[in-house]
Amino acid sequence: MKQYIIQGGMIGFLLVFGLNTLNGNDLGVSLMRACIAAAAFGLMARWFARTMFSELHLSLYLSQQAAAAAAQKAAEEEAAAQAAETEAAPAETPAAE
Repeated sequence: MKQYIIQGGMIGFLLVFGLNTLNGNDLGVSLMRACIAAAAFGLMARWFARTMFSELHLSLYLSQQAAAAAAQKAAEEEAAAQAAETEAAPAETPAAE
């Protein structure tokens, strides 16, 4: 996640510094605003990355839970089918006298 924070900070710094330079602001003002923007963009990138990763982990967890529930349901259905087969089998065979 550190990469996303650094990348967000660099994007913020370069964007704000470039816009301030194009607007004709002094170098000191441009650098100060760019540093503030780097911190703000870094915090926003951290928030976004944390939210994205937590949602991805939640999605993975839910898909694993759904797969486990489906497998358990299939096993229960198979066991019920085998039990019904076992009960039906003696009724079909003639009794030996």
